[in-house]
Amino acid sequence: MSVARRKCSSTDMGRWLGAILFTLLCAAGAAAKERILSFHSAIDIAANGAVTVTETLRVRAEGHQIKRGIYRDFPTTYSDRYGNRHQVSFAILEVRRDGTAEPWHRRKRGSGVRIYIGDANVGLNPGEHTYSLRYRSDRQIGFFASHDELYWNVTGNGWAFPIDSASATVRLPEPVAAADITLDAFTGSTGARERAWRGRSIDGGIEIHTTRPLAPREGLTLVMGWPRGVVDAPGPGQRLAWLLADNFGLLVALLALAGSAIYLFAMWSRHGRDPARGVIFPHYEPPAEYSPASARYIRRMGYDNRVFAAAVLNLAVKGHLDISCREQEYTLTRKSSQAPLAPGEQALLRRLFADGDSLRLDNANHVAVGAARSAHKLALERDYRGRYFKTNGILLLPSFVPSVLLFGLLIAIARMVPGALAVFALILLLHLLFLRLMRAPSPHGRRLMDKLEGFRQYLDVAERDDLALRNPPQKTPELFERYLPYALALGVEQAWAEQFSEVFARMGEQAGYQPQWYHGNFQRANMAGFARDVGSSLSSAISSAASPPGSSSGAGGGGFSGGGGGGGGGGGW
Repeated sequence: MSVARRKCSSTDMGRWLGAILFTLLCAAGAAAKERILSFHSAIDIAANGAVTVTETLRVRAEGHQIKRGIYRDFPTTYSDRYGNRHQVSFAILEVRRDGTAEPWHRRKRGSGVRIYIGDANVGLNPGEHTYSLRYRSDRQIGFFASHDELYWNVTGNGWAFPIDSASATVRLPEPVAAADITLDAFTGSTGARERAWRGRSIDGGIEIHTTRPLAPREGLTLVMGWPRGVVDAPGPGQRLAWLLADNFGLLVALLALAGSAIYLFAMWSRHGRDPARGVIFPHYEPPAEYSPASARYIRRMGYDNRVFAAAVLNLAVKGHLDISCREQEYTLTRKSSQAPLAPGEQALLRRLFADGDSLRLDNANHVAVGAARSAHKLALERDYRGRYFKTNGILLLPSFVPSVLLFGLLIAIARMVPGALAVFALILLLHLLFLRLMRAPSPHGRRLMDKLEGFRQYLDVAERDDLALRNPPQKTPELFERYLPYALALGVEQAWAEQFSEVFARMGEQAGYQPQWYHGNFQRANMAGFARDVGSSLSSAISSAASPPGSSSGAGGGGFSGGGGGGGGGGGW
């Protein structure tokens, strides 16, 4: 029995010794693991806003990753709240290992720099080593309406090793009462808002340290605030200079905007100014040999859906087609007529009914309507553009083409920022504006426009001003119909119809008047409404019918770990 007890006791003793030995081996392994034993950062803020930082790192090297020394990453390019680049300086002042100057070299890496500490040809003895890195940076201070602030990532969140403890001190350039200094901080991985730290505000600065070890890719970030005026704030001129220096794309875009504006204004002054208007007199008839569509085309110096609508309406008044309206759907039906047509109207009529004697103005017939529209537009351009006005759009190319090429180049070299995008959008809008402004009538076109304006005044005259006209033509249904296409073309169809309200009222119901070319809702008591509907609804129907299906759409802070300046991380090499 005693022998059994002794065997059992020996077995238990062996197990306990094994467990203790295993624990000691694990502890020894953990102790030998490469890590940062302590990380302290002493930050001195100068009156001009520069910060001088001395980082002291006590590390354990075992030759695994830390073979020659350590490296330290420091970001130098940030993005502000508007997406613009913010470039800070980074100057190494001193590098030491174990109290002795240590070789180092730097390399550009991503949005910052990497400082390699050590000699590539000399290995580092395993054990504990103390590294000291002293550097200076600028533009790290935030200047706000109520206070100034240092938002600083003390350790960086990119270290490949755990950090057993981290601490920092910050000193202002002049004494400031501790009560006037605010302090907050965050620990953990990037974006975390954990507060595993202790610290205090002291006269002229702060002290802070972590209360738990930091795992790899975790860091300590502090936010310190103080009253305005302690640090000199940059003026507006300095801020603008920094903005332009940091954002090459924005600078180039602004120069392109200025150059485009100067060039476009010069071209407009030379080629885009309209001849002076003549004296305008009311005319009771439109200028001879000019259709309603050509009148609008010349007056606008361009084509639109109302040009098309005026031509269709004039074809109807002349008896070449009927217009039927049922539930806001228009159908055009060809008729036989001997009334003469303008060249543009001939092209339009031929294309409208190329596939039959009836055409419904809807999206299903967009090919036919679009072809008719294009044929009509080309006919008007051939007859009137150049002789009556010039668009001068080609004069914009020496400015527009380089701007587009420059825009593409900046995107290709990845130097585009939101501010530059906004400026290039302004350049595009500027060219679109001058594309319209550059249109200018010729002297012959200016004289015709003056006559059209006189005729428009007659169509638009109010009833109470009718007596001011000398021998105006008698108001009859025939006159109303004859000039309704011109009123539509010149944008006064409602006013023209209102002049005939009393005429149609006197005719009474027994007259039974209705335009022979129109089949739909027609009320003699509301001629203005009829004219308005014909103008807007017909133009809208043409616009919709000329568009292919599917071409339109029916859809109508705080801080955190890893934020602020400083930061980066490091590792061994």
